[in-house]
Amino acid sequence: MANISMQDELRSLREEVERLKQINHQDKVDELEVDSALDALVEGASELEDELESKAQEVLERMKLDYDNMSPATAVAIFSAGALFGRLFLSK
Repeated sequence: MANISMQDELRSLREEVERLKQINHQDKVDELEVDSALDALVEGASELEDELESKAQEVLERMKLDYDNMSPATAVAIFSAGALFGRLFLSK
């Protein structure tokens, strides 16, 4: 290997430092993009969770209203049908 002059070595080191700075800058940009994508996913999941919770609350309110308005004969018939189907499925 040929002897490298001091100026050539300094120039080479400066180029290497500049290249490493660019790589570091690109890594930071990539990290910010990943962070923003993760933040968007977390926000979307939170919105979905809130929506599901409100839908479940609506279903429960509807079920309670239906239960309050149900006649006792209908309740007994539904219970009997459930017991009958349960016995049929367990017997096989």
